[in-house]
Amino acid sequence: MVDSNTPVNGLLLVLQGLLTVESPSGEDERGPGNVIGQWERLDGSDDVRVVAVSDVRLVAVDRAAWETAQTG
Repeated sequence: MVDSNTPVNGLLLVLQGLLTVESPSGEDERGPGNVIGQWERLDGSDDVRVVAVSDVRLVAVDRAAWETAQTG
């Protein structure tokens, strides 16, 4: 379980539900099939707030696993 005070070091894949992602570049809604984490990092933004709009189910992928998947 990820609460509002837990930093996430990786990616979150949305399986079910709706989230709002708030960052310095704006606000965006994410639903099933969307990923949270990588785009915000590419923008260089560490100041991202994610708020659940409904009940959600997420899969967390840690940074090491993501990097291994990217490099083979």
